[in-house]
This record gives sequence, C-alpha cells and structure tokens, in this order.
Amino acid sequence: MRVLVGVSGGIAAYKSCELVSRLVQSGHEVRVILTPKAAEFVAPMTFRALSGHPVSTSVVDEPEGALSHIALSHWADALIIAPATASLMARLATGLADDMLSLVYLGFRGHVIMAPAMEPDMWRHPRTQANARILNDDGVVMVGPGEGRLASGRIGPGRMAEPAEVLERLGDVTAPHDLSGLRMLITAGSTWEPFDPVRLLTNPSTGLMGVLIANQAARRGARVVLVKGPSVIAPAHAAVEQLGVTTALQMAEAVHSRMPDVDIFVGAAAVSDFRPAEQLARKAPKESLSLTWRMEPNPDIIRDVAQRYGGQKLIIGFAAQTEDAVRQAQEKRQAKGLDAMVANVVGGRHGFGEAKHEAWLVTADGVDAMTGGTKQDTAEQLLDWISRRVQGDGGWNR
Repeated sequence: MRVLVGVSGGIAAYKSCELVSRLVQSGHEVRVILTPKAAEFVAPMTFRALSGHPVSTSVVDEPEGALSHIALSHWADALIIAPATASLMARLATGLADDMLSLVYLGFRGHVIMAPAMEPDMWRHPRTQANARILNDDGVVMVGPGEGRLASGRIGPGRMAEPAEVLERLGDVTAPHDLSGLRMLITAGSTWEPFDPVRLLTNPSTGLMGVLIANQAARRGARVVLVKGPSVIAPAHAAVEQLGVTTALQMAEAVHSRMPDVDIFVGAAAVSDFRPAEQLARKAPKESLSLTWRMEPNPDIIRDVAQRYGGQKLIIGFAAQTEDAVRQAQEKRQAKGLDAMVANVVGGRHGFGEAKHEAWLVTADGVDAMTGGTKQDTAEQLLDWISRRVQGDGGWNR
C-alpha cells in the first residue's frame, strides 16, 4: 500500500519516526510531508532515511518537481496525519491550503487517519472539538488522543496515539469488508497438560498464526471468536471476542459450545495430542517419580468438528510438519473430512512464534503455494480463499 504520512509541528513528531519505520517494515511504500514547524522538531533527513524517499517540506521547494502536491494526492492510497496539532486541525477544518500538507489533504480522496496531539485544555476547547467533528463528518478517522503525562508535565487527554494503534486503524479502514456478516471461530496457541501444579506437557506454539487470522477477519467484517491457549501473547483486535483456555479438554469444550453459532471454523491451535492419565494435586519430589508416566489421548478437535458439522459449515485445519508437509496435509484433510488444510513447515530454519512462514493451501481442488513468506501473508491469502468460497456458495449457510 502507498501511504503518505503528514507530520505537523509538535513534540509528538518524534513518534512519527517510529510510525514511518513500522509502515516500511510492514511492506508499505511511504512518503513523508513535514509542515515547516515539524521540520524544527525532526530533521527531514531522518524521515528520508526511514522512508527511502525525498521529504516534502514546502510548496516552493518541491522535491519531485512542480505541482508535486497534486501528484502526491493522487499517488497515495492512505494519508496519515500524525501528530495533528490544534492549529493544523483548524486549518484543515476550514479548508485553508497554505502549506504542502494542507494542499495535499484538500486534493486527496482516499482514507485519511488523524492522530491529534496537544495540551488537554486545547483538546477540550469547544473550537477544537467542533473542528474534530467537522473533520469526522468529512470522513477523517480519528485515532486518540490518549490520556497520560504530556511534555508540559500535565496529565490528561492529548497524547498522540502510539504507532501500533495507528497501524491497526490503518488496517481497519483499508481492509475489504468481504467477510461482513460471517461468523468465525478460530483456535490459537498451545494447550498445557499438567502432570502436577508445576510440571506440564506442551509445545512451543505462540498462537501468532491464529491471532493474525482472527485480527484480519475482524477487520474484513467477520464476527470472530478466538479460543486461545495460555501461550498466546500476541494482542487480539478489539472487535475479537476472546475465550481463554488451558487444556485440550477445555479448548474442545469451548469450541463445541460455540460451533452452533458460527459459519466457519479455523483450527490453528497446536493442541497437545496426549495428556497425563493422572494429575497430582501437589508437586512430588523428583526422586519419588517414575521415569514413565501413563498418557491418554486428547480429543481431535478438528476431526470431531468435521464429523458433526461437515457439509454444514466451512472447516479448515492447520498441519505443522517437519517434512513432506503437503502430502501429510492432503492425507489429514481427506481422513478428517476438512474443506481445507494449511500445510506448513516447522523445524530447521522454520520455527514456532516466527513471522516467517512457508505454507500451502490444500483443498479438494489441489495445492496452492501461499506466497509472501510470512504468517501475515498466509492469514490474508487464507481469508481471500474463504471469501471466494463463501461467495461461490451463495453466502454459505448463514
């Protein structure tokens, strides 16, 4: 995505450095516009180094030639203004175009996100609130301001939203709403199977894959329930309903209790295959323990869901393998009666909790490599397939 970042003059301008860096790391092409006051807080060269592109600071000295404010307003897919001072908000609300950023704003017709930053009394002032309402009515999406300690030492509303929050809102406003109305149930993370209060059987899954799918599905309009194991640390989108569990039996119970109310199930959790047949109430000294411990199988949640709801709901599983991942995923998909299975490689240069991902989508129609090489790419491509499948089935069984 092509993103313009407009920076106005305030102490919070330093946060925009991190914002630009994160945008670039997320794969966006970024260009930066500084107001003259902003250039007094952060040097244009800083943003040039972070974005890899010339920085616009004035209409007179346009780095990409005459009328580049017009070219920029047509180039970008989204415009983020962070920080937005009270002065800038007032000028934009009244339609003034007296610098590069305001000129681009008036000519821009895409998504606009604004992160206000100012003193609490300035934010609370009736004129600032009126300007914020005008900008909202014009389609500007406000992020923040948050409450906390400001540069003046005062505490109250006026802190610029953190870059991560701005990035999340960008994902919200730019995502297609092709999953609107769909109800999805997603599992994520490992399960813990205790031997006693301090010893347990588990695996290294962090739940990142499941959380990414849940977050993107929520952005695309789906109503999402995330059943997550105790290892999940990645933050879930505010619109995602979260159910925390510990053991495989608890995860199975949570899944089966919610399945009647959903259209799509995605089993991305790394559920422990076995659990101790006996769980001690207290920690026993290791010297008193046997080196063998009787185990019993945990329920196969995906298989059980498919047996009960196959043909009624869309059911998708994940298969993490150290070798021959595609073949094993094909066999598992057929044996369990799933609509799709995502095969992915673990071990060697691949591991749990990493953003990198080598995966294939296995369906009755064949095998498709999931391109891009990250879990975010896998999540988006899986949801693209779900969207096409649902639309092809006339809306599935909603």
